[in-house]
Amino acid sequence: MTDRSRFIEATRIGEHAYRYLTTRPRSGRVVSSFSGGINLLFENGKAFIPVQAASVPLHPWAIEILGEPLHLPEGTPTRSEKGEISIGNVHIVLSTVQVEDLSLPRFSAHEAAIALRNLPILTSFVEEARKTHSPDPFQPEIDAILGRWHKSNDPTVLHNLIGLGAGATPSGDDVLVGILAGMSVFEGVDQKFEEVLSHLRTRMRDSVRERTPLPSAQMLLAACEGSFGEPIIELATALISPTTSEDSLLERVRSVFRLGHHSGHCILLGLHISDT
Repeated sequence: MTDRSRFIEATRIGEHAYRYLTTRPRSGRVVSSFSGGINLLFENGKAFIPVQAASVPLHPWAIEILGEPLHLPEGTPTRSEKGEISIGNVHIVLSTVQVEDLSLPRFSAHEAAIALRNLPILTSFVEEARKTHSPDPFQPEIDAILGRWHKSNDPTVLHNLIGLGAGATPSGDDVLVGILAGMSVFEGVDQKFEEVLSHLRTRMRDSVRERTPLPSAQMLLAACEGSFGEPIIELATALISPTTSEDSLLERVRSVFRLGHHSGHCILLGLHISDT
């Protein structure tokens, strides 16, 4: 009988996915596909890991592979063991993969001040996008929560964003990812950012998995650890750079905006209001 096994090299992997897959053997299955690859669910809902082509931005829970996107039937059994992921007769080799931690460093007060000077470019983009982009059905509820937060300065109000919306990454969660990213950038400016971040990180670790779909919960928990998708990391890095041109910064903003249908816009919304 001809061996029809196919071996594919993984080129990069987010640190959260790498840690999960290499601590011990894991079993799962293919649960869905998208234009850039497939999604794997491990251990009946413990971890959700996309396997994607290089054209899709990497995030802390994703695996990038060499070549064309994989397309395998839902339900295809999956096992990760000894540096290899077996998905049916497809075997993804992790032995030479580059592990990306995708973490924001703690920026200095000087770098945060540069970001504050650059922020109006981001703010103008978000305001214009709200006029031209198809409206998010949950935007009025999101705006109401953000308004209550600004009036009260009470970070517990932001927990109402968790799970608000539809789909694998609800809009409210995307806004929270943006807030966590923005506050991580501006953490060195004022102690209030440290206090809000500390509160959000502690409270969300305790409750987020019960309140929102697994893919979104993973992104929020990764954000609590300072880890974000590549476009967010690249935007934050551009914001704090004194040499970033307006055109270059806008290109980074657009890269975030292109994430998902409403996700990118919501992330930018959270990022730009996080310093207020």
